Amino acid sequence: MTSSSVQELDWDHVVQKYRDGAAVETLPGGAAITVSGADADKIYVKHRLWTAELNRANLQRGVALVNEGLISRNANQFIDKYRTLVADERPTVAATVLKDLGYLD
Repeated sequence: MTSSSVQELDWDHVVQKYRDGAAVETLPGGAAITVSGADADKIYVKHRLWTAELNRANLQRGVALVNEGLISRNANQFIDKYRTLVADERPTVAATVLKDLGYLD
């Protein structure tokens, strides 16, 4: 996916990639996480101290706002805007996963 492409979040790809779990590269300064699974509505994430769920609707909204130019494609700049415009739902983890999927730089 190129930085100029405009695409909706392909949830079928998300489920295929993460259904059985996957390691994801951590953002600089971010917590080391793994994705433990994905289903029709959520991505499940694990850290050594906590677990979290990322909701499909929130991630789709985040990608839409990136495509509209309202949130930066830069993963580190994405975090604060995602928190305020979409949801205060593990925004750093959301950015990490969206970067792993190729939606953020």
